Amino acid sequence: MRTGSTREGNAFQMQKTLTAGLMLASSLALFQCTSPPTMPTDLGTPDLATAPLPPVGTAIQAPANTWTWVDFPESSCDDGSPTGIGVNLNGSKDLLVFLNGGGACWDYTTCVQLPVSTHGPFGSAQFGATVAGVGGSVLDRAAPNPFGSFNFAFVPYCTSDIHGGDNVITYTNGSGTESKIFHHKGRANVTAYLTRLAATVPPGGKIVVSGSSAGGFGSNMVYDLFHHYFPGSKIYLLDDSGPLFVGDAIQPALRSSWYASWGLDRTLGPICPTCKQDMSALVSNLAAQFPSDRMALLSYTQDGVIRTYFGQTEAEFQANLYSLAASKLDPLPQARYYFVTGTGHTFLGKPSATTAQGVPLWTWITQFVNDDAAWTSTKP
Repeated sequence: MRTGSTREGNAFQMQKTLTAGLMLASSLALFQCTSPPTMPTDLGTPDLATAPLPPVGTAIQAPANTWTWVDFPESSCDDGSPTGIGVNLNGSKDLLVFLNGGGACWDYTTCVQLPVSTHGPFGSAQFGATVAGVGGSVLDRAAPNPFGSFNFAFVPYCTSDIHGGDNVITYTNGSGTESKIFHHKGRANVTAYLTRLAATVPPGGKIVVSGSSAGGFGSNMVYDLFHHYFPGSKIYLLDDSGPLFVGDAIQPALRSSWYASWGLDRTLGPICPTCKQDMSALVSNLAAQFPSDRMALLSYTQDGVIRTYFGQTEAEFQANLYSLAASKLDPLPQARYYFVTGTGHTFLGKPSATTAQGVPLWTWITQFVNDDAAWTSTKP
């Protein structure tokens, strides 16, 4: 059972804005289309499979224990405007990175006509409004938070590509009369941020890669980058409500659209060659490459937001979630999951609101990051 409020935490208000759009998309049977009503045009991106990652840059200078916005001129929201990150630094060797959520889009219908994702711009003004609501979240030092002594980095979401893309594309309506350029640069942005975070946080500590919703999916999509930039640190993955379902539990047409629009052949392909056929292969690949890392998945059993994106009933979503757990997570010695009955969405905005199967979520997260042997999976 779950105790406390069923509302999302205030820290992640952006995710609430897409609910109406999701319901509209569902009513139009958007995810049941057999052929896309739009024509994306790839404007071309260098071959990322062979391109070297950029070197570590300069350290971020910011007042201690104070939220500070840092511009990254080389980054991009989907509208082409630059963005950045928020940091709250305290000089420790430990770092929690939180990838924000806010939907996703992949064609003219989802990116232009329907409000199913959070678009740019996102700069200091938007960050100020967002960080005002972090109370009670994993980004709140005053909460009963095992990350309270960590450095914090907040990664905004304005690329509509679950933080996984690196592509510029033109979406055109079915008649060819209207078009719009989109910059799906989520993974490219995270790469830029890490060049400076790696210079800022001393080596040898704990690095927690976390995110909610689109950010939960994104925590998997960019996880390998953290190992590249923090080679001497112990790294953890905390995926809140971003389940990478097995095989065709994510529709083939949907996977193909993501690959074509976000450039996943270039970003995800080198990391996970079989993910185009089975997105859950990323879980297995990461676990095989980094066998000592702890990997955690949080989810409601019938998540109302994610199942709408996937075009699934409540029963179908739960069956697919349990299949992911049994076939991919249970066999991994360092992976665990925390499933909660219901149709809610995301947890990290207010972990204190949730107790499932008698286990408070804060307790479970503390066991996760403290390498406690008592840490175990739990589901209804």
